[in-house]
Amino acid sequence: MNRAIHAFLLFFLAFAMSVGGAFGQKVNYSEIIKPFKNDPVFKTQKGAVKPGILQMPFITWAADGVTIHANGGERPNAGSKLGRAAGAPVKLERVDEFDKQLKAYISGDSPFLRGTIGMINLAAEGLTTISPDLAPIVFMQLSWSTGADGFVAKGVSNLSDLKGKTIVVQRTGPHMDLVNVLLQDAGLTLADVTVKYVVDITENPDNPVPGINDPAGAFRTDSSVDGVAAIYPDILTLTAGGTVGTGAEDSVKGAKPILTTRTASRVIADVYAVRSDWFAANPDRVKSIAKTLLEEQQFFRDHLDNVAKKKSADQAKLREFKQLSRPLAGIFLFDEAAVEDFVMWLGLDSELALFSGNEEFFGNDKSPVGFAAANKRIQSYYVAGGLIASQTLPAAAKFKWFESEAVPVPAVAVKNVFSSAQAVRAAAESSSAGTLFTYTFGFPASMADLAWRDYPDVFNTIHEKVTRYGGAVVQLRGHADNMFHNFVRMKRSRGATTYERKVGGAFKQFPLPQVEEVSNAANKLSYSRAFAVKRAYAQYLREHHDLSAQEMDLSRFDVKGMGVSDPKHSNPSSPQQRTENMRGELIIIGVESEIPLDFGMEDLR
Repeated sequence: MNRAIHAFLLFFLAFAMSVGGAFGQKVNYSEIIKPFKNDPVFKTQKGAVKPGILQMPFITWAADGVTIHANGGERPNAGSKLGRAAGAPVKLERVDEFDKQLKAYISGDSPFLRGTIGMINLAAEGLTTISPDLAPIVFMQLSWSTGADGFVAKGVSNLSDLKGKTIVVQRTGPHMDLVNVLLQDAGLTLADVTVKYVVDITENPDNPVPGINDPAGAFRTDSSVDGVAAIYPDILTLTAGGTVGTGAEDSVKGAKPILTTRTASRVIADVYAVRSDWFAANPDRVKSIAKTLLEEQQFFRDHLDNVAKKKSADQAKLREFKQLSRPLAGIFLFDEAAVEDFVMWLGLDSELALFSGNEEFFGNDKSPVGFAAANKRIQSYYVAGGLIASQTLPAAAKFKWFESEAVPVPAVAVKNVFSSAQAVRAAAESSSAGTLFTYTFGFPASMADLAWRDYPDVFNTIHEKVTRYGGAVVQLRGHADNMFHNFVRMKRSRGATTYERKVGGAFKQFPLPQVEEVSNAANKLSYSRAFAVKRAYAQYLREHHDLSAQEMDLSRFDVKGMGVSDPKHSNPSSPQQRTENMRGELIIIGVESEIPLDFGMEDLR
């Protein structure tokens, strides 16, 4: 069901749960058949796409409101922007259950699928097995989730703690993308956890099956569950307002928010796909549909930018935006008066992809979160987990907007999240900060002239993590070899003031430094190592990704010299152990409450 995230829906859901979530109800788990191509949905009789009115699904997600506005509503409208682009009246239908979308797609009732890139990948094998005509062609990215979805757990401090735990996620839904990425980045496989599935993403009063059918309900009811992927209102309820659940008022005792997509802002990509046979017969219509929807996205983005101007916003434009958003609030939040909630959802908790985002997603093969990289990562993970039998990559339409179309592309410099090194350090050490995972890499002792080209795999991985977790603080920690520090401390404890070191085959005597001097030198050296990584990463972005200084945001990097305070080997006894102590670490730290927002509820009142 929906992924709305603000106060109105939160209170609505909390009320529904308090009324409908009666004590003692059974959790209805619904396992995924492995491989998914054997699911009964793929037994649906294949049919040609029906002529006449074109059916197009949407889901309860703010970016889909843009599609509805382009069609002038949900009903067929040949004169709407979308109708003219499609060359036929378009009927928009809310279909939050992916299996229902697949049935309509296979039978020919609709040539379109609306899901996430992970959902399309999950279905690609089964569809292609039926017929190559059904192979999904992904032709447009709608948005990224940037706050509406997340993960909450008890007994978990960082993602690696999920090993051996039981987690619940919606079956074939958008949160499968989130869970898969979190497990991968924690170094875990599906075999390392017990995953249970339910059919709804949140409590759904329209579900005819009695009992608990959503992750939050399962967390409250089943004591064996350690964590769930959920929408933000459910996370707030489960964790007593985003802190720690007490067990009262629908919270789960000990449950804490681990992260949301405000931190993991490049994980859930919402997309449209079309049947291969219909695309082959109607390439210009598909391109026209995509172009029209992206132009409508730019229209909405301009309005959102006006909202972000706060007191200097164009008030007439603001009133216009609120007025056009009223029916969308009614469709998605069941109350036309909830305009502010809808705009907050669209402007903060999702990010419209726009023309530039589509060109980046589909056209930049170097992007670690783009279409090619996402398919490869998702497919390999699904194969390893038994969800698909063999890799069947969905194709992309790859419309070259900027090369062949007169599409205006505004030049927008990247805005720094933090204003100073002190601000990012304060965020990293705030009470709300939490380490999500650590990536360790080794470099030689001398770091002054570090070149990324000598370590391309390391910097590709760093870039992947930094990009995927676009709302996190990225802490680079440098570590120094502690052998000499241990030696000096031992000699000083025995009252020594000198020591001998072999020079040119013979021992020479030297003054024994103070322990503090060695510690300070190690701290300085380890900081230099960490800063050398940041400097080399900037060079990597310039040379490998052709980014200018205005297109980079390195403000999220906190560079920290750990000295000898956290050695991997406390008493290294070999050159290998000493080398392992001289390491670098990339720490992804979730600090969502510290990230400044462009606009707030007060800007719309």
